[in-house]
Amino acid sequence: MNRLAEIAVRLKSSSNILVTSHIMPDGDSIGSLLGLGLALQQAGYAVTMFSVDSVPDRYSFLDGSEKIVEKLLPKADFDCVVILDCSDQDRIKPIWEQVKELLIINIDHHPTNRCFGNLNFVNPGAAATGEIICQLLEEMAIPVDESIATALYVAISTDTGSFKYENTTPAVHKVAARLLEAGVKLREITPRVFDLRSRTAICILGEALSAIRYSEDGSVAWIALTEKEMIFCGARDEDLDGVVNYAKNIEGVEVGLIFQEKSDGVVKVGFRAHSIDVSKLAEIFGGGGHARAAGCFLEMSMQEAVEKVLNLVVKEIENGRNH
Repeated sequence: MNRLAEIAVRLKSSSNILVTSHIMPDGDSIGSLLGLGLALQQAGYAVTMFSVDSVPDRYSFLDGSEKIVEKLLPKADFDCVVILDCSDQDRIKPIWEQVKELLIINIDHHPTNRCFGNLNFVNPGAAATGEIICQLLEEMAIPVDESIATALYVAISTDTGSFKYENTTPAVHKVAARLLEAGVKLREITPRVFDLRSRTAICILGEALSAIRYSEDGSVAWIALTEKEMIFCGARDEDLDGVVNYAKNIEGVEVGLIFQEKSDGVVKVGFRAHSIDVSKLAEIFGGGGHARAAGCFLEMSMQEAVEKVLNLVVKEIENGRNH
């Protein structure tokens, strides 16, 4: 029995399932959470969908998003927890103490996943966790209706950059085709997920673009945003989604970075690259992610964070040129 089949068997025997994902959720985490949660509910299982942080506005149109319990984990006699799109325990730190004694099913596609579950299915070859959920539902013989398909399509399309990142494979196109056949309406998804932006998002984008700086050789571009700038725009974390790509996509730039000053003395760092493996760099600072997209949190000042990360990235680029 393969591990995904083993997970399917375990879920079928569960009486009360908790499904959750990482802090500061993105499209893949919310789409996977809804895709699996709604499918299990429709198949007759008792399921609680939970997110520590609120569902970003751009994904609130998805059916079932109002069913996701936020902030405080309800007290219930869960017999297992499915943790999605989460590379390590720190990404669910606010609830880890409450769930660590449960049977943990860890489903993910990040190559830096630490396999912290009792049952782990980690496939770095999958374009998104949503792609794995499609496989799991097929394994469990649970039909996919329009609502489930739309959630999973959002998961896959966001993590592939609308099917333009290098993780876009023939296999994921076939999965996306099946989801479209299940009733996904692109005219409803595309504007909300990829095009429309709030005024606060445009405001913080303006601050970000004016803050772009470059390394001496121009191979690295970075953006440093202070808490003061976030407050000025009334911006939230979700308003920064995709902003780092403006730095990465500048001609001649190999790596784009974004530094966000948080209120608790922590700096959040996002890495995006064209060819070097930034997940290894993020891991050095206790973070992780994918080869071309990764992140970490640093407990230090903004200036120190910029200096440390920039020095490491520049050295990595230079080492690559010398080999």
